[in-house]
Amino acid sequence: MAEENKVSGLPLGLLAFLPFILFGCASAANHWRIATGGGLLLSLFYLGVLYRRGIVIKLMDWITLTVFIIGSVLTLGMRWALFPLYNEVLIWSCFAVAAWMSVAIGRPFTIAYARENAPPEFWQHPIFLRLNFVMSLFWSGLLSVNVGLAMIGVIIGGTFGRLVPGLALPMILLILGFVFNSRFPPRYFAYAGYQADAKTETGKDLLRHS
Repeated sequence: MAEENKVSGLPLGLLAFLPFILFGCASAANHWRIATGGGLLLSLFYLGVLYRRGIVIKLMDWITLTVFIIGSVLTLGMRWALFPLYNEVLIWSCFAVAAWMSVAIGRPFTIAYARENAPPEFWQHPIFLRLNFVMSLFWSGLLSVNVGLAMIGVIIGGTFGRLVPGLALPMILLILGFVFNSRFPPRYFAYAGYQADAKTETGKDLLRHS
């Protein structure tokens, strides 16, 4: 399992963020074509790694690819001069729309991640489904707030608008979201009347309680 989550010593989680790391560094230097084109290539590479290893490609992986396809078309193809101004709005909007759509059609996007740590017999359990519905709602709201912050950054303009509401505050919310991911599930289980060790819980214990 450890080997499956690494590529030449590089964790898959970090590899997933590499397109945005490159995007941030290149865009900060005002190299927008490198930011979008390079991000697109890294996204394709990441999806290729997942496919070759037989790992399920999740909704947000496809949205990352979509973001860089759109960015590449706008910067390399159309040479849209306003992309540097509205790129944060575009990025957060893509993720927010995808998250809300997953909830609207009854397939919360967090389920794909939760299934990696839960046995198949637990996937249709009401507790599992409700937990992921709540978590997907939380992330949909968080991503929508980040869209609003990005728009505020555009309206304010200047260095402050770009760095504070445009970058810093969304990143803080993103970090809080990951903290929520680690702390909310065990609390939800406890609230629902289930007690389990987060390190040893397999989902089977929950099924025995149902």
